[in-house]
Amino acid sequence: PVSTSVLAQEILPEIGDVPVIVAGGIGHGEAVAAYAAMGAAAVQMGTAFVCAKESIAHENFKRAFIRASARDAVTSVQIDPDFKVIPVRALANAATETFARTQRAVIERFRRGETSQEEASLAIEHFWAGALRRAVIDGDVENGSLMAGQSVGFVREIKPAAAIIADIVTRAETALERIQNPPPVDRDR
Repeated sequence: PVSTSVLAQEILPEIGDVPVIVAGGIGHGEAVAAYAAMGAAAVQMGTAFVCAKESIAHENFKRAFIRASARDAVTSVQIDPDFKVIPVRALANAATETFARTQRAVIERFRRGETSQEEASLAIEHFWAGALRRAVIDGDVENGSLMAGQSVGFVREIKPAAAIIADIVTRAETALERIQNPPPVDRDR
């Protein structure tokens, strides 16, 4: 997968008057300001709000986010290019390991002629059915899906959504002010 920042640099200058909402890896107001300065109409932030006090996410799910670093959010593994896997990021756990083993087993059954490619693809796709609910609602953070962007490393505590938004806005405003009024450069150094 291509990073959000690279895609934004590629698309935003070319898109014209079509509003573009940038999503992926945005965890602070500085990134919001940068994408606004590049021409984004808005940003979408998901990971930043998982640990909002108002979030229905299970406490185990929230604790997993608070403990995680950016590097813990890994891209879903695709074992064989003939069996597509939608690339998403999630915190590695027992389920991510099981998913890789399941793909191998299903693909092997296909190679032996025991199942069609369509059935094999569906078996791989359906592995995660209900897995997000298992983690978010039921709190099973080992066998459920812990979908998280790399900005998970910025999530450090449970706090009200209003406080999260206020922090994002304050940091974005400060960054935009720096862009509009950069500090003087000391040319004598």
